[in-house]
Amino acid sequence: MKWYNSVKIKLLGFFLVVAIFFLASIVIIFDMIREESLMKSAPIVSSAMTSEILRDTTNTRNKMEELVLTLASVAKEDIKNINVISSIFSAQEDSMIVSGGIWLEPYAKGIDEENHLHFFTKNKQNTFIQTQGYLKEHPSKYREMEFYVTAKYIPKGKTFWTKVYTDPKTNIPMVTVVSPIYDKEKFIGVASVDIMIKSDKNQLFKHIMEFKNEYVMIIGRTGEIIARSDILDKEFKNKNNIYDVISVKFATLFSHIHPELEKEILSDTFDPKLAQKLTKESDGIDASDGKRITSLIQLRKENSERTLVNKVYFIENDLLLGEKSIVSTYHFPFTYWKLVIGIPANKVLAQSNETYKDIMIVTIILTILTTLFGFLLLRNIFIKPIESINIQLKNNLQDPKNKYKFLYSTDKGEIGTLVENLNTRTFALSSSLEREKIEIKKRLENEKLLIQQSKMAAMGEMMDAVAHQWKQPLNALSLYSELIKSDFDAGEVDKNYITEFSKDTQLQIEHMVSTLDEFRRFFRPNEKTQDFDLLEVLDSVLFLTKDEFMKHRITVNIEQKDKIALHGSPNEFKHLILNLISNAKDAFIDNKIEKRVIRISLIEEDDKARLEIKDNAGGIPNDVIDNIFKANVTTKEATNGTGIGLYMSTQIAQKHGATLEALNHNDGACFIVKFGVL
Repeated sequence: MKWYNSVKIKLLGFFLVVAIFFLASIVIIFDMIREESLMKSAPIVSSAMTSEILRDTTNTRNKMEELVLTLASVAKEDIKNINVISSIFSAQEDSMIVSGGIWLEPYAKGIDEENHLHFFTKNKQNTFIQTQGYLKEHPSKYREMEFYVTAKYIPKGKTFWTKVYTDPKTNIPMVTVVSPIYDKEKFIGVASVDIMIKSDKNQLFKHIMEFKNEYVMIIGRTGEIIARSDILDKEFKNKNNIYDVISVKFATLFSHIHPELEKEILSDTFDPKLAQKLTKESDGIDASDGKRITSLIQLRKENSERTLVNKVYFIENDLLLGEKSIVSTYHFPFTYWKLVIGIPANKVLAQSNETYKDIMIVTIILTILTTLFGFLLLRNIFIKPIESINIQLKNNLQDPKNKYKFLYSTDKGEIGTLVENLNTRTFALSSSLEREKIEIKKRLENEKLLIQQSKMAAMGEMMDAVAHQWKQPLNALSLYSELIKSDFDAGEVDKNYITEFSKDTQLQIEHMVSTLDEFRRFFRPNEKTQDFDLLEVLDSVLFLTKDEFMKHRITVNIEQKDKIALHGSPNEFKHLILNLISNAKDAFIDNKIEKRVIRISLIEEDDKARLEIKDNAGGIPNDVIDNIFKANVTTKEATNGTGIGLYMSTQIAQKHGATLEALNHNDGACFIVKFGVL
C-alpha cells in the first residue's frame, strides 16, 4: 500500500483541508468586513484629508466675492471716484489678487465715452496702481469677453467665477470673479477681481503641495488644471488641461472621474435659450460651457444654497499609486470647480489592518492546535482498531489453514459491527465454495452454447447479405429468359444473339459468384490486399449494372474523375459502391421517381479524397438517417430488404481507412466516402 493511501494520512489530510477551508473562510469574511469598512470610512477619511483645502477654498471664495461686491456697490454710487476704488484694492493684503477694475457700458452714468473703464494692476512693490491707456495696449472688445457677457445676466448683488485662463500680458494662469453693476434696475457695467492661480506666494492651494503619498488636483469648469500635487505634477508634465493629458497611469483614474467631469448640474428652471445667447455673444464660451454658465446663473437667481457634491470611487489597481485606492470628487456648485483626491486603500484601513493581522495570527494558532488535537483523538478511537483488523486479515491470508478464521475486535460501535459482518461474510464464502464450482461448470457449458449460436447468427447474416446482392442478377437472368423466348418467337435469335445472350448470362452468373466470393473474403481476415484505382473499380461496377439501370431508366453521371489510388481489396470496394447505387435504384422504384439520375464524383483536394454518390430519389427518412448504417436497419419493406447492405458497406470503408457518411441533399440522398491523407 502506498503511503498516501493510508487512513492516517487521509485523516490528517482531512483535518488540514478543514483547517485551510476554515482559514480561507475567515480570510473571506474579514475581507468582506474590510471592504464594508472601506466603503464606510472612505468618505470620512477623504473629507478629513481635504478639510483644509475645502476650508481655504471656501474662505477664499467668500473673501473674493465680498471684495467684488464692494467694488460693484462703490461703482454704482460714484463711478468717477477713482480714489475710493483704488483704496479698496490697496487695502487688500492677499497676494493672490493681481488686478481688477470697473468695466462700463457705453456712456454709462453720464460719462461721455463709449468705452470707459478703471483697471488696476499690482506693481513690483505690491501696490495697486491704475493702468493708463489699457484699451490702447489691449484693443480687444472687453464686452465680448466671458467675464463681461456672463456678468450681464447675473442678478444684482450676485457674483460669478470665470474659467481659468492665461493672462496674455503676464502669461500667468488666472481666474476672474465678477459682479454686475446696476444703477437702480439698469445694468451699467461689471466689477472684476483677477486672482492668480499658480504662484509660490499663492496660499490658496498650499495644502495640496503637502500630499506626498496621495494625489490631489482641482479641475476647472472646462477641464483646466487649477492645482495638483507632486504625483500628478510628474505625470501631467506641462499639460494644463485634463483632456490633454496622455498617460497610461492616468487613464484608469480618468475613466472613473470622466462621467463626473462631463456631468452637467442643471437647475430646475434651466433656460436653453440663455445658453445659446451666451455662446453667440462670446467666442470664449462654447455650447457645453454655455450650459454650465446658464446653470450657475439660474442657481444664483434662485438663491439656492447648494452644498458640496461628493462622490467616492473604488479603483482596484490605481496605477498612479500602484495599489488599490479610493478616489473622492467634490463639486463646487457656484464655481463648477472639482476637487479630486486619491488615497491608498491601506491608508484608509491602517487601523483595521493592524487589528485584522492580530486576529489572523491568533486564529491560525488556534486552528493548528485544534487540528492536531482532533487528529490524535480520532487516531485512538478510529485508526488503531482498523489497524488491528488489518493485521489479523494479513496474517490469515498468509496461512492457508486460517484463511477463513474469524476476526476479533474489542470495539462495541460501528467497527465492532463491521467485524461481525465480516465474520458472517467469511462463513458465507466458505459455504459457497462447492456451489461456486458447480456454477463454473454450468457457465462453461452455457458459453459453448452461446458460441455456437453466435456462429449460426453470423452465417445467417452472411446468407441474408448474399441474398440481398443476388436479387438483381437473378432478376436479370429471369428477364433474359423471357427475352429469349419472345425474341425467338419473333425470329431474332441467331448465332450472334446466342453468343451475346451467353455472355450476358455468364456475366450475371460471374457477378453472383463474385458477390459470394466478396462476402467470403470480407469475413476472412487474412485476405491479401493490393493497390488499385478507384475509378477502375467504379467503371467495373457500372458495367455490371448498366443493363439493370437501363431497364429502370436510371442515368448514372460521373461528374468528376480525379485519380484516387487506394490500397486494399478492390472486390470489397466494388461491393460498397454496388450497395450504394442499388439502394438508390430501389428508392427510385419505391418512390416512383420519373426522372432518375445518380451523380458520382471522385474528388481529391489537399491530399485528401472523397467519393460522393448523390441521387434524386427523395432522400432518407429523418427517423432512420441517424441509424442507417446499423445492422438490420432498412427503409424498405421486410420483403425487399434486410438492412445488412449499408452495415457491411461501412465495415468495408473502415477496413480501407475511410468513413461512410449519409445526408439528405436537395431532393435526394448523398453518400460520402471520406479517405484520410493519401
